[in-house]
Amino acid sequence: MKDNPNKIWVVLRAIGARNPEYYQYNSVAEALSDFDDWTFDTESVVGCEVLYRGITLMHSSKGKISGALCEQYHPDCTVRGKLPNSQEITNCEECVTKLMADYVE
Repeated sequence: MKDNPNKIWVVLRAIGARNPEYYQYNSVAEALSDFDDWTFDTESVVGCEVLYRGITLMHSSKGKISGALCEQYHPDCTVRGKLPNSQEITNCEECVTKLMADYVE
């Protein structure tokens, strides 16, 4: 992450893995799509996070999305309760982009 601080990252914690896997993205939409897919996959994934410049924007554990800057910024979000859902996650793109601009930079 230190090599590319301006990228958005998804950190995947797989069941049975000793270390998390880090994936970098240029696009918020792509990162959120993979985050949603891995959040849905509760059989092989313990949890995952969306990171930007070391700040956790979204966090999931055992198929539930909670905590992180997303929840602090928008505590009464109606979309978060519907996730994981490949159609609903697209509604998060604008909010996550705003978080990146307003709170992290």
